[in-house]
Amino acid sequence: MNGKYPTEQAKIQDKLVKTLQDSAEELIPWFYGEMPEYYFLTHSEDEQLQHLRALLSGMVREEKQSIALHSPCGSRVTHISPGGDMDTLGWVLKQYRDMDIQTARIYSSRDDTLRLDTFVVGPQPACAADNVQLQEILAQAKAGNISLDSGELEGFTRFLGQVNEDYLEKFEPGRAVRHFRTCGCVEGHDRVQVLLEKNIHDGFDRISVAMVQPPRKGLLHRVVNVLAREGVPVDRAYADEFDRGDKPSISIMSFYLDTNRIDLDPEGERWRRIERQLEMCKWFAAHGLEALAYEDGWELGQVMLMQAAGEFAHQFLIRRDLHAYPSSRVVYALLKHRDVTKLLFEFFDARFNPAFEGNREEAMATLRGRVRAALKDVGNAIHRDILNYVYKFFRYTLRTNYYLEHKFGLSFRLDPLILAPLPRAERPFGIYCFHGPYSWGFQVRYRDMARGGVRVVRTWSQEQFEVESNRLFDEVTKLAKAQQFKNKDIPEGGSKAVILLGPDGNIDLAVKSMVDSFLDLLVIPEGADGFVQPGIVDYLGREEIIFLGPDENITPAHIEWMAERAAKRGYKWPSAFMSSKPGAGIAHKKYGVTSEGVIVFAEELLHTLGIDPRKQPFTVKLTGGPAGDVASNVMRILMREYGDNARIVAMTDGHGAVYDPEGMDHAELLRLMDNDLKAADFNRAKLKGQGALAVSTANPDGTRLRNSLHNTVVADIFIPSGGRPDTVNMSNWKEFLQKDGTPSARGIVEGANIFISADARAHLEQAGALVVPGPSANKTGVICSSYEILAGLILSEAEFLEIKDDYVAQLLDILRLRARSEARVLMREYRLAGGERTITQLSYALSESINTLADRVDAVLMESVDRVADDPELVEVLLAYCPQVLVERFRERIVNDLPRAHQLALLASYISAKMLYQEGMGWADRLVSLRDVRQVVRSYLAEEKVVGGLLAEVRQAGLSHAELIERILDHSGRKLLTLDRLGLG
Repeated sequence: MNGKYPTEQAKIQDKLVKTLQDSAEELIPWFYGEMPEYYFLTHSEDEQLQHLRALLSGMVREEKQSIALHSPCGSRVTHISPGGDMDTLGWVLKQYRDMDIQTARIYSSRDDTLRLDTFVVGPQPACAADNVQLQEILAQAKAGNISLDSGELEGFTRFLGQVNEDYLEKFEPGRAVRHFRTCGCVEGHDRVQVLLEKNIHDGFDRISVAMVQPPRKGLLHRVVNVLAREGVPVDRAYADEFDRGDKPSISIMSFYLDTNRIDLDPEGERWRRIERQLEMCKWFAAHGLEALAYEDGWELGQVMLMQAAGEFAHQFLIRRDLHAYPSSRVVYALLKHRDVTKLLFEFFDARFNPAFEGNREEAMATLRGRVRAALKDVGNAIHRDILNYVYKFFRYTLRTNYYLEHKFGLSFRLDPLILAPLPRAERPFGIYCFHGPYSWGFQVRYRDMARGGVRVVRTWSQEQFEVESNRLFDEVTKLAKAQQFKNKDIPEGGSKAVILLGPDGNIDLAVKSMVDSFLDLLVIPEGADGFVQPGIVDYLGREEIIFLGPDENITPAHIEWMAERAAKRGYKWPSAFMSSKPGAGIAHKKYGVTSEGVIVFAEELLHTLGIDPRKQPFTVKLTGGPAGDVASNVMRILMREYGDNARIVAMTDGHGAVYDPEGMDHAELLRLMDNDLKAADFNRAKLKGQGALAVSTANPDGTRLRNSLHNTVVADIFIPSGGRPDTVNMSNWKEFLQKDGTPSARGIVEGANIFISADARAHLEQAGALVVPGPSANKTGVICSSYEILAGLILSEAEFLEIKDDYVAQLLDILRLRARSEARVLMREYRLAGGERTITQLSYALSESINTLADRVDAVLMESVDRVADDPELVEVLLAYCPQVLVERFRERIVNDLPRAHQLALLASYISAKMLYQEGMGWADRLVSLRDVRQVVRSYLAEEKVVGGLLAEVRQAGLSHAELIERILDHSGRKLLTLDRLGLG
């Protein structure tokens, strides 16, 4: 038997060689005749041989099989597949959509029987400065052998210093110069540049798509899918991403079209349709409804609209039944009932398309009837609910940017009536929602003039995204409501914006998408006839002014971009649009503005607990670490004000936890804060007490301990200064108690918003904890932002920077005064209540009283005051509200240039807060129930001046009991004289 093998081997070898030779004789002429000419110019002989061997051995053409050739390092793959059309390319790219494709070279045979596509996966390092090929290219450029314009050589040299080795391998001078110039064109612009260039060489047109800061995953797949759906055959294509170090990367894609196969008209509707969709690829993310595009011919923008409407339906229906209305069910319902989905879009189009012809009202009425009839015919009740909520979403939208060109995402201004049957008094004043790339968000406000932060909630898995999505609207409304209570000291009411980011999302793109689409609905072009820009059908009918601020995951770069974007877009008050700007703003973390108020409340609470923190030691535990805004500054101020008396025994953050029963080493804490380090970086050699520890969440035991430390450690006060909303809730609040049932901290000062749920807080208070809730405890951050807005409304950036140091120093004094005024009245009222009312109850009652009185005062002022400048008494109050440096330098602008609505809201809130803080709760409420609001306010302001004069006389008289007399006058003088003036004394 063994003797047969050599003979069989030779026979098989001959057959194989003959087969391969026959295949090669057929393949090679076909290959050189059908592959694009540019393939041969950019691929070496060795690469061509490698591809031909793969075609022969993989039987790609004969057996219709695909083959993937991977480089040894795994960063490059060449995919060879049968079928040269764009759908095949889409199928190929789908397999690599989770990879960061940094370079792509895409070729289709002319007879559409083969694809040969090479992808280089990033990140790829830039080539070394001493790379021989790079030096040769630079030498050619310097010698004038590369077609550069005068002055371009230096920039071109920098550009080449950022490319990778693969780019140099395939270097072609004309292409490199085009890429260099394209980078210059899109630099500093977030819009996608889409060009159709005719006859760039004989018989070929080029579609180019370029953008700054491209999505890291799936971009090329998205672009190719648009071209495939629109029937655009591509002869060859290239995609390059230029990673530029500390600058945002730039992506450039080029698609070459054989004009014998397709000849697009740059002015034609077909090209415009393609262009619109390519522009959206940066801002679009797949959510399951793409079948409407593939199977029904919908544009990408239309798919996005239904994604947004479906997500809105999910947000509100999920509260009815957690299991009946998941996102997947919403997508299924919209695809299952495509006739209804299409009808819903027609209703939306009739309502908002600015180019609509005919009688809009009649068309909408007809479509409303058709929609309702169609909904009745949907047999599945869950599907009917979903489709009905999509209809409600379209019906209660008052403005949308959907029909604008060059948008970064979708935005909708909703009528709060959509929340009916929620009572009118409980509905927000305004609701905006936003749909962006892998992101969804809301902005809710409780007054026309309102301010509040923007926060991004990041998720790391689809499951986590679903959980967060289920509670997103509830979270944003709770935060905005808390802000409304908190904003009692300032002219603006409460608002909050929350962006939920999916696991594949990019935080920068999501923030830019939300803010720019927000501005779409707010900007009023100069000379516009109305309150919106052309292209928006407006059912609101009035101007809306929005003020934003930073919150979780918003960086200084985001803040700067928002302010610059508002100015670039022509927003009416760009300097006031975003607070905490790095330059002409007041950075909260740098100055500790929120924490200053938190510590004032903590000191007053300690006094109520019988501890004088300036004379006695006390213990503190907190959440939030040395890198956090509130937590880091809380620790700094504790050290500054109370020295060694302040013993910080527990600290947790996202990275770890530290516990030391003797109090953490202050110098070590300062080291962590000064270097932006985390709790896990605490030097364990600095721990002193028995059982002291420092752990990292890098291991499960560290995570478990971090999650429980704020509950188990015993301290005089607990200051939650970071963490997700409702961290302490009804399912876990008992973990905060000791074995004897008493709280592990006697006092709690909420430095973080809604860290403790309302019902859990009530149970802790019943167990004996004294809690100062967030609307009081951390209010000074929003007061600071309001004062920044105040300056932004009347000063240029240069003017603000000139007075900034004095302005901030005076503002910090104002913040501490505002906190002290409220803290003292709350503690006094708590003691007077004799345990019948908690500090939390008093805090919310006080906020409600101030806000209610402020609304009434504002309404009276709106009716009775045309110009504040003409009323000396009000001017005096207005100036008293402002930091002295602003009054000294810009008095006339405060009085004459500050918007009237802002002036009146400022006066209303300042007067109302002053009356409640100085005279205690209930007094002003009783007066305005007996006398006209205007009469009460004017009487109080007049008598306040009288009392001020009396106090000055007492101080100058040198009386032996001057201090006691001053105290009596300050406590009761204004009340007595105001009652007399009102005829109630």
